[in-house]
Amino acid sequence: MASVLLAAVLCGGPLVYGLGWGVPQWAMLFRGELDAEFTAYGGWAVSLGVVAIGAALAGGCLALCWLRATTTYLPVGLGLLAIIVFVALGMPTQIQGQIDAAVSVAIVALCALLVVRVFAAAVRARLARRYRA
Repeated sequence: MASVLLAAVLCGGPLVYGLGWGVPQWAMLFRGELDAEFTAYGGWAVSLGVVAIGAALAGGCLALCWLRATTTYLPVGLGLLAIIVFVALGMPTQIQGQIDAAVSVAIVALCALLVVRVFAAAVRARLARRYRA
């Protein structure tokens, strides 16, 4: 129950703020203080940092769900993901594109790992049946 309430706050907070005051434009909000970070390495440092933090937090919640065999932490992971999306929406358009590209690469890599894992499990099961028979 606590994790659902926490997820409601994590998802609802950015939603209420975004609907009431609009998504903050981080490049303009800090009046150039973050300009050096946004333009460093073509923006990849910031975009990969946002993606890495989001993946670590949401992945940590999913790992806790798997370790404890419960879905308690799943809503919290979704709430953290909502906050990362909200932060990414306020970044400049170029960095939004880079975040999108980084997320696409991460999703393709995770799908490839899943396919390799399923293939390895199938081969292992086939070999186990062969030696038992």
